[in-house]
Amino acid sequence: MEQRDVIVVGAGPAGSSCAKALTDAGVDVLVLERDALPRYKTCSGLLFGQTQELLRRYFNTDAPDSVYCEPHLLSADNVVEWKPDGSYVPYLWEIAKDGVEFSRSYQNIWRNHFDKWLLDISGAEYRDRARVIDYTAASDYVDVRVGGAGGESIRDYRCKYLIGADGSASVVRRGLYPRVPGASAGILQSYFKIESVGSLRPDSFSVFFLPEVGEVFSCVHEKDGYLVLCVGGLRGRKLRQSIQTFRQFLADRFQVKLGEWWRDEGCQIALDRPVFGEGRVVLTGEAAGCIYLNGEGISAAIDSGYRAGQAVADALEGKGDAVGLCAERSGDIVAHIEKCLGQMHFLTI
Repeated sequence: MEQRDVIVVGAGPAGSSCAKALTDAGVDVLVLERDALPRYKTCSGLLFGQTQELLRRYFNTDAPDSVYCEPHLLSADNVVEWKPDGSYVPYLWEIAKDGVEFSRSYQNIWRNHFDKWLLDISGAEYRDRARVIDYTAASDYVDVRVGGAGGESIRDYRCKYLIGADGSASVVRRGLYPRVPGASAGILQSYFKIESVGSLRPDSFSVFFLPEVGEVFSCVHEKDGYLVLCVGGLRGRKLRQSIQTFRQFLADRFQVKLGEWWRDEGCQIALDRPVFGEGRVVLTGEAAGCIYLNGEGISAAIDSGYRAGQAVADALEGKGDAVGLCAERSGDIVAHIEKCLGQMHFLTI
């Protein structure tokens, strides 16, 4: 059985930021990622203003050119909601936090490259294709069983703290709190080569509320010559059919012509109240329910992740209970989540 001080499950922004805080504090940490890196992720791939500031605060850097796609930047003025009369109104994906306004120039990135870059600069050791099967938490340690993504033999670990940063479908969270059926929405993105965007508003991220497509809004935006179609629905909604319905709507209403399909990405989004774990098991990012306005998760992930890492590092030095420290230091994050929930404009029903 391999011994580690801390194991972080999940190599997204929450996991990498958490690992960065732990390595900054000199803690022995291992990050486990179930997929082969770099891996694709269902996401708009926009770094909003708060995310840009958090990268500078916690990582002392901006995202490198290697993670960007074209168009490189997107103005907040071009994130819009289409109305059936043909007009557009602003669509908010970020609001001021604690009275602080953020940049309205958003960075357009590829999540697979961004996540791998962030993990690399965290300085933490990591292992990909490492799928957590289950774990057992005791009063002073956690035992973790891990298998390979391709069904390889099981490896056993023992750590002083286990941190779940593995998203809304978190294996770590389910070990503490089995998810209530129907508490989440399914999201599907499909990438198509652009032949013509027709009369779609140029250089924009366009949001549509189309009940015939799904219970969650639909949207389109461009990445390196591909048009990304995103749809969402509640339990029972057939999202591949929704993609086809949305594609036909774009063709009929805007004369959009799409070429070769590239790939699909899917996930679940759960809008739960934040919870930060129990005992030796800590939750952060989407696994903790940290999601901001209309499903924006990267900034909440980075901020909550780094604070969770700091809390565990302090707990290892006997400065308090890790979960309690994490919850206490995340009060402003929780308050902002509540503010965002009050302004959510996400569902078509």
